[in-house]
Amino acid sequence: MNNTIHQEMVKEAVKDKFRSSDTKDSAVVPRYPGSAEREYERVSRSYMKLLNDSLKKHLPAIMSAVKHERTDSRYDSRLSFERKLRLEMEEIAKELEQSVGKFGLDDYIEKIAKLMSKQTTREWKRTVKKTLGVDIFEDYYKGEAYEQALKQWVSENVLKIKTIPQDTLGSLEKIILDGYQNGTSLRQMQRDIQNEYNISKRNAELLARDQVATLNASITKMQQTDAGVKKYKWSTSKDSRVRDCHRELHGKIISWDDPPEMWYMTKKGKVYTGRHCNPGEDYACRCVAIPIFDVNTVDVPIKEGK
Repeated sequence: MNNTIHQEMVKEAVKDKFRSSDTKDSAVVPRYPGSAEREYERVSRSYMKLLNDSLKKHLPAIMSAVKHERTDSRYDSRLSFERKLRLEMEEIAKELEQSVGKFGLDDYIEKIAKLMSKQTTREWKRTVKKTLGVDIFEDYYKGEAYEQALKQWVSENVLKIKTIPQDTLGSLEKIILDGYQNGTSLRQMQRDIQNEYNISKRNAELLARDQVATLNASITKMQQTDAGVKKYKWSTSKDSRVRDCHRELHGKIISWDDPPEMWYMTKKGKVYTGRHCNPGEDYACRCVAIPIFDVNTVDVPIKEGK
């Protein structure tokens, strides 16, 4: 916050909580925003359903074209099929674009961002209250820096979600063309199409997990470092989905400005990736940072007299 007078006021308000020590661990473990993740997943599934509905509508015509052109002995039957397929795929893309316009994706993602901000701020308020015994001024976290972070996240995520069905259409077209050329049975082609759609749907759900974690990590870092927190204790979600690298970091004290390098295990041992991440910054990471407050640097936004 960089306001010397305010910082001195905060130090005076919380000094009794530190007693004889300069540092104090958080009294609570910040909760991961699972409800925001579930809402993002719901929106992702609903968005992908738009593509699935259009596919179901046009797939019979596509399969009929495959069957018809395979029995046509004319030399240009392949070109004829490609034209028909292209028209069908263009129609799907057009319908998808119209459905997307009515879906209101931008509004959904913006609501999720606001939900995330609200949940993360609520957790930060709980952490500060339980640990330091003071109430924070929540409106502080609606300032320009925080609003800009939310806007950027919304913009990036709208683009990422829109890209998934578009990329899926390209993959499906290739599956159909390859199946037609290689003589793949209609039943197998339909299975391949369904499998590709399911993969894309799972990717959309994984995107939800990753992006909620990313925003949570970004806001958390801003809140803690802005409040003079230099170090944190790494905390995992303590379940089977936690990767080995993060499990090894659980309980370790780390500086915000010196995040650990990520690694994965192979038969030959650890392979370091060169990526340095704080909790939530690694792909789909649900870990959280437990703040370690320092009486010499603490500066949370509290009202005068509080």
